[in-house]
Amino acid sequence: MNNKKVPTSKRIDFPTFVFGSIVLLFLLVVVQLFRWQVGSYERFSALASAQLNSEQDVFTKRGTIYTQDGVVLAVDSPSWNVIISLTNGVDQAKFLKEKATIFQEISSVLDVEVEELTSGFNDNRLTYQVIYRGINKRQREILEEKKLLGVYTEDSIKRLYPNGELFSHIIGYVGTDSFGRPKGNYGIEGFFWGDIKGKEGASQQEKDLSGKAIISKQYKNVQYREGKNIVLTVNSGIQKKVEKLLEEGVQEQRADAGSVIILAPKTGEIIAMANYPDYDPNEFWKIKNVSVFRNKVVSSPYEYGSVQKPLTIAMAMDDGKLDEDDICNDTGKLKMDDKTIYNFNFVKYGKITPKETLQYSDNICAATYGLSVGAASMYDYLLKLGIGASSSIGIHEEETSFLKTPDKWLKIDIATTSYGQAISATPLQVASALSALANHGERMQPMLVKKIYNNEEEIIIKPSSAGQIFTPETADKVAKMMEYATFTRKDMAKYKGVYSIAGKTGTAQVARADTSGYYEDRVNVTFVGFSPAIDARFIMLVKIENPRKGDLANLTVLPLWMKIFDTIKDDLGVPRIK
Repeated sequence: MNNKKVPTSKRIDFPTFVFGSIVLLFLLVVVQLFRWQVGSYERFSALASAQLNSEQDVFTKRGTIYTQDGVVLAVDSPSWNVIISLTNGVDQAKFLKEKATIFQEISSVLDVEVEELTSGFNDNRLTYQVIYRGINKRQREILEEKKLLGVYTEDSIKRLYPNGELFSHIIGYVGTDSFGRPKGNYGIEGFFWGDIKGKEGASQQEKDLSGKAIISKQYKNVQYREGKNIVLTVNSGIQKKVEKLLEEGVQEQRADAGSVIILAPKTGEIIAMANYPDYDPNEFWKIKNVSVFRNKVVSSPYEYGSVQKPLTIAMAMDDGKLDEDDICNDTGKLKMDDKTIYNFNFVKYGKITPKETLQYSDNICAATYGLSVGAASMYDYLLKLGIGASSSIGIHEEETSFLKTPDKWLKIDIATTSYGQAISATPLQVASALSALANHGERMQPMLVKKIYNNEEEIIIKPSSAGQIFTPETADKVAKMMEYATFTRKDMAKYKGVYSIAGKTGTAQVARADTSGYYEDRVNVTFVGFSPAIDARFIMLVKIENPRKGDLANLTVLPLWMKIFDTIKDDLGVPRIK
């Protein structure tokens, strides 16, 4: 008998195998759970939050701009944007094939050129593109009825300017920045954009798996702040009349441009402010020359000429260097070092008084009075009168001229400044300076904004004094001199004995921008007047740039001032002489 052991084959113990597999699988699960719950916590937490929470921007109501008499100048209005979005299975190849027809259909509905729709369109970015902003409800309905391939509309807000061109240089407009976000430009919109736009917010609320809000759960809410409304000092009825007459006056004189500013001397409130050419802020993109957007009343300093002479006389009288009956001997020229000053057309007027200096607009006597004042005192007066300093009325593009310190003035600088040459200021600065003579020597700070408010706060801006520049006696005497000079003009004779008007013309050459000296064929003409001469209800400056039908203020700008006065004097309550 063979007792040898027969060898057996290797066998797997099934229970052991199953147990080992379970342990291994358990370990793998534990490792993976660790990776998910610890290593990738932030990623999955964000994903879960995105699935179960809904976040929506809360757009604030932007502020409305009003006139002092309640007319709406700028307001938000519901509108829609036109978008191209090729998602949800839309055939991109088919869209690109039919693109020309699609854009032509949109063009006909919106009444815009196809090029305006396609100028920024990118064929490689078809998931979402805005091709036109700010369509109205009817245009939206027509587009949706057409069911154009890949064309949709989305809710938006449009800034609406109900009065079109009226007030355009005061308001400015809302455009977009380089990122396509709304942005105020020029005027009130530009200066107060941070207040007008308010603060956008966001609302985030938790949802269940079916997408329904879980009411019992707390939700995050980033609070928005309502934009601030702004009430201006301007009067809509007067502004409308002024703008119409200014346009007619500029066109009649075949001039480059024109400006008007009307102030209430006792408060500094701006009653009207106009420029021509103007524009429609609803369609600002149609303007090719961006200089049209600038409000020249506050952004274009110019040499304003002889309207400076009443101020020079007031300085000399207030400093005790001149009396209203003093005699100046005009010999026809005034020599200083290597310079000589002449009157217009080289006329000499002989022995004249200060009021006759205004009557004849005499350069030599004005320079003589200025030289008696001196650089330091004249500089001090000019600063107090607001020359060379921002008015801070709230216009985005406001500029001012540079007024060099008196230690840098030469004798000729004093002389020429005395009659408004080699010194510049904006029309608002000039009108504000002369308003001191219309208000018993006190200059009020110019103001354009009366109130700023929203649902949280209200700010009232009250009139404020910029200082008592001249004594009441000096200011009233100079105002009466201006009245005398005004009524020595034949063209103002119709008002004599009917209205009290104090005024002064100014004709000034235009300084070259590219080199020193002046253009030989260009002038700026100005007339500043207020009524009555004592206790004035208003002061108005009218300026015309480069009139081609004449080059003297009394033949160009004075007739326009008179037309505006005739039209608005009753609105302003200007009294007749009893």
